[in-house]
Amino acid sequence: MAVTPTDATGASTESNPQAKFDAAVDSSSEMTDEELTNELINQGIMIGGQFIIMPKAQEILNEAMSDDDEE
Repeated sequence: MAVTPTDATGASTESNPQAKFDAAVDSSSEMTDEELTNELINQGIMIGGQFIIMPKAQEILNEAMSDDDEE
């Protein structure tokens, strides 16, 4: 069964990934080099926390909880 979109303007943007990409490039080109560097550093710290620090913290927490259960 075919479904017609309720908003024709939103449907064309969502179905066209090239338009989304172009919009993202256009909005990012307004950044200065300093702003871009700051954003890269902030995102790098966030990714480091998610993939390095948080799993280790979860492991430490699990060990601490299992030690409490044994006593």
